Amino acid sequence: MVRQLSKDDMGVMGIALALVGFIEIFSQIGIGPALIQRKDLSPAQITGAFFISLLLGIAFTVSLYFLAPVAGKFWDHAPLTPVLQVIGLSFLISALSIVPKSLIIKEMQFKKLFFASATAMTIGNLVIGITLAMMGYKIWAYVFALLSQNLIMTVAFWIQHPVSLKAKWNWSDVKGMMSYGAGSTLFNMFNYAATKADTLIVGKFFDVGAGTSGESRMAATGVYDRSVWLMGLPITVLGKLSDSVMFSGLSMIQDEKQKLQKAFFGGAYFIALLIIPACVFMVFFTEEIVLLFLGKQYLSAIPVVQILFIGVAIRSLIKLSDAVVRALKAVYRASLIKFFFLILVCAGTYFGLAGGLTGVAWAIVGAITIQFIVMTWLSLRLIDADFSTMLGKMVPGLILGLIVLFASLLAQWILGMTELNFVINLLIGIVFNALAILVIAVQSPWIFGKGSDNILKTLAGKYPNAPILRTVHKKMNAKKRR
Repeated sequence: MVRQLSKDDMGVMGIALALVGFIEIFSQIGIGPALIQRKDLSPAQITGAFFISLLLGIAFTVSLYFLAPVAGKFWDHAPLTPVLQVIGLSFLISALSIVPKSLIIKEMQFKKLFFASATAMTIGNLVIGITLAMMGYKIWAYVFALLSQNLIMTVAFWIQHPVSLKAKWNWSDVKGMMSYGAGSTLFNMFNYAATKADTLIVGKFFDVGAGTSGESRMAATGVYDRSVWLMGLPITVLGKLSDSVMFSGLSMIQDEKQKLQKAFFGGAYFIALLIIPACVFMVFFTEEIVLLFLGKQYLSAIPVVQILFIGVAIRSLIKLSDAVVRALKAVYRASLIKFFFLILVCAGTYFGLAGGLTGVAWAIVGAITIQFIVMTWLSLRLIDADFSTMLGKMVPGLILGLIVLFASLLAQWILGMTELNFVINLLIGIVFNALAILVIAVQSPWIFGKGSDNILKTLAGKYPNAPILRTVHKKMNAKKRR
């Protein structure tokens, strides 16, 4: 899709989706999280949640249609107006899906969630979106891909988890949920705004003279938006896990501190083990990743993406803290933190523009780091745990990060003497790092952690006959006997 659309088109979509995503938080007023967090739900509460969502979806769809011209004038870009008016239909579509989707997550039926998402993305994006883009529909291919994806996903949710609605319900049935939902909305509002404010500010205030390639303001916005999108790919995956698995799971054990601590530290271990090495690898192979996902027209994004990749691991760990504060009803305190993070992002982006898009990227990484420290402090207080224990759980990930650092340096040194295709370069980098990690896993499996916090030990217990895991199992038992 990104190869079929211009950078100006991507800039318009970046602004449009940021605005729609922000407004959608209010259109749902935290009903989804409230359904998930509440331990017991009555039919009347489910019915009330559905009709409130539906009424809000209709109201916000109509409101955006008439307010879209204001946004077009503010960003001084007329094509933004019709795009917003059509995308506004997503409010109504999303409103219809909130109840069945939330109940699927609450019951942790993630196969159903995966099926709905995979089906919608395949048909909406790959079939409808790319087909329309290749037929010359340009930005409207992106718009209709998103709407069709949302519509297909909504239908799939209802088919897999039909909801029986009562004829009558009272406001008192949903009053308690609305109280939690208000706090959740406040939390999501600041959290989402902080992740999109930089794109909106770049779209409004970017100085063409600060660009190195003479790009228009909207084209520069497209470059920055796609850079943030690349940074967000692994975070989005972990974000879905946080919203689905961690949030619903922690809500079930919200009164059991020991289980909460185990779940939190286990999450920190796995995130660090997966994301820290991945971050190091992505920093070294940014050019190849940009060419693979965005194409040659986005070569100017490479230094921006490289800086933003530094913050991937930090933002991923923040997702863990987000799940904790939401499950333990600390959304109002967390909202205050998110508000200050939003201020940091806005100020950092505005003043960082003096250094171009790379200046903005450095400001964002700094703001993310500060947010991580404060959010982690709050989540650790909520579960009565200390920071040193969390750092201890992250040590295996940090060690693997160093291993990937040296493996990537070696791979880059070798590739520097060749002129291979970027795909081959990326594959060579992956192979080098995979072999380095494999050697460490076989020779020093204890590096991956101690006791139950060792992924290799867990896998060896489940698959004792796998050749490599069998070797790992023997080495760990030998070390234990010593």
